[in-house]
Amino acid sequence: MIPRTTTVGSLKTYRYNMNRSSYTMNTAMNKVITQRNFNSFAEDPAIASRCFQLRRSYLRANTQLNLTNSVYSKYQQAWSSLDSVSSDIARLQDDTAFGSILRAENGPTASGRNALGQSMIAKADSIIQTMNGRFGENFVFAGADTLNVPFTWHPKQNPDYIDPAELDPTNPDHANAFQYYAFADPANPDPDNLVPTNDITDLSKVIQDPVLNPARGEDYDTTLKPGDEGYEAQYLDADGNPTDDIQQAKWEPRKNPDYNENTGFKYLKNDGTGTNEKTEAARALYYRGEPVDENDNEKMEYYLKEEKRYMDLGLGHQEKDGKVVPSSVFDSALQGIFYLGDTGTTTRTAKMYDENGNVTSTKEVEVPNNIVSIINRMGQILLRCDPDNGAYASEDDEYEARALAQQFEDVMSTCSQRYVELDAQSGFLRDNAELLTQNMDTLQEQFLGMEDVDPAAAISDFMYARYCYDTALKVGNSILSQSLMDYMSL
Repeated sequence: MIPRTTTVGSLKTYRYNMNRSSYTMNTAMNKVITQRNFNSFAEDPAIASRCFQLRRSYLRANTQLNLTNSVYSKYQQAWSSLDSVSSDIARLQDDTAFGSILRAENGPTASGRNALGQSMIAKADSIIQTMNGRFGENFVFAGADTLNVPFTWHPKQNPDYIDPAELDPTNPDHANAFQYYAFADPANPDPDNLVPTNDITDLSKVIQDPVLNPARGEDYDTTLKPGDEGYEAQYLDADGNPTDDIQQAKWEPRKNPDYNENTGFKYLKNDGTGTNEKTEAARALYYRGEPVDENDNEKMEYYLKEEKRYMDLGLGHQEKDGKVVPSSVFDSALQGIFYLGDTGTTTRTAKMYDENGNVTSTKEVEVPNNIVSIINRMGQILLRCDPDNGAYASEDDEYEARALAQQFEDVMSTCSQRYVELDAQSGFLRDNAELLTQNMDTLQEQFLGMEDVDPAAAISDFMYARYCYDTALKVGNSILSQSLMDYMSL
């Protein structure tokens, strides 16, 4: 049976086809205008989901790249600062006068030593000023606390200080604050029952000892008898003459061999004597409020070994048992004291030499482990040298200067190694930035390949869709003209 064709049926079919042609043309036109394959999730859920995942990865990589570039810039600033510090120290090390000190020569004149001391103290200040530099609003070498200045100078505290108001003779920790010994019970003078004291107003309470003849010395041969060559009397009388008669000997209160005259002073001067005036005290280096040259400082140990500032730089951030896996993140905390050596002090053996280079005497000396304290301390010692003949202020100063000179070379070597480590970390950050950039480019190509259209293909599709639409209009004008029956039905 042949279906009956009517104007209403033809019009219905025509409208359906025209709507499809119009929709196809509009879709093709939108692709040309937006240059996208879809503009909503509903248009293509599968591709849209995949593109969302790729864009999320791209944004995360972009954040990691920005962090990497920021940290890299900070490390570049840090390297520039350390390069300046290294150059300053190298110039100091090459100085003729300093080289003579390192070789334990007596070449430098008095003015040379004094001038070198001034130069070294100025160099210590310059290094600290450089290490307190900022990157933006943050201090570069302040570890995880980037808002507070890392290095400061403070008056040198006296570790043996005891408040006079709190002195307690019965406290063993306070024993070195008393000059003399007394009987705990003067009525029963028991040599095993003694107490320290500073009060000698009542001599009956204080133990009295005869004054020994210093000419006998520690190496004196006690087997010598009166009349033997080299014999010395055992005591000194009130006039300072030697005597063997203990009844003629001068008697003095028994002194405490461990007495420390500095226990009553809060600070120490450059020469090691005590003072309560900050302006007279020697200066000590502090890092983030903690003394650098103090041994067994728990806070300093935490700063150097435990304090971290982790950043996700695209290394595969992971957590285990609620803690970050260190290998999956980057620690951006730069502890300034680490790049200046170490904290605390070290015992070194200082040696004295004769004209032939033979060792004549040695002494154990406590010296700092960080380069700035070493330079500062050497400068203080050199400034105390005699301005006329260049002699050291004391034998202890000369021993310490020699020990510091040895320590300087070792710590300088350590600092150089750590500068190289920092440079290696900078190189890693640079390479990581390049890797993240490549990763972002790859991700962008993937999601743009799914989201964006080929312009040439989109234009061709649009032109074809428009041709079909125009053709449909022309066909409609031909087949939808009113027939004779349509007029007769009116």
